[in-house]
Amino acid sequence: MEYRDLNKDFHLKLSAEFKRIDQLFEQFHRHFIREQLLIANEYSDLNLPKDELNKALKQYAAHLFNCADSVADKDENYNEIRLALELESISRATDKYPLRFRESEFAQRTHQKAKELLIHFFPELMELSANGFRLLEKFSLFYNLDFISVLEENKTAID
Repeated sequence: MEYRDLNKDFHLKLSAEFKRIDQLFEQFHRHFIREQLLIANEYSDLNLPKDELNKALKQYAAHLFNCADSVADKDENYNEIRLALELESISRATDKYPLRFRESEFAQRTHQKAKELLIHFFPELMELSANGFRLLEKFSLFYNLDFISVLEENKTAID
């Protein structure tokens, strides 16, 4: 009888935690897309169908949401050498994107807004170590460049 109660209690707590995470994701997702659309609306040269932009933003938001938890976990559990190797790896992946993506005003503004929203929704990220914070920056830049590349592909397909 006691085991069943513990098991039931565990499942209730686990279910409540999943529900909390889902609600946080939903809030982040809505806020992220709304804020990024405000920026995108200032750039008429994007010339993308709304559904394509929304699809790309949904993917961008999901990547960043998962990135926050992943980086925090790595910062807490990886030693400095492993963190440095992870940082080196994501830096190499980021460097593969064309420089023009990084230099565009649109990319810079969306990247900055994404970082602001990460810190707003995950204030505990401010407690990351120096390498953890660098890792967060690189991952958020990587996902920004991925977002920009998706927009470029869709823009090219339209032209």
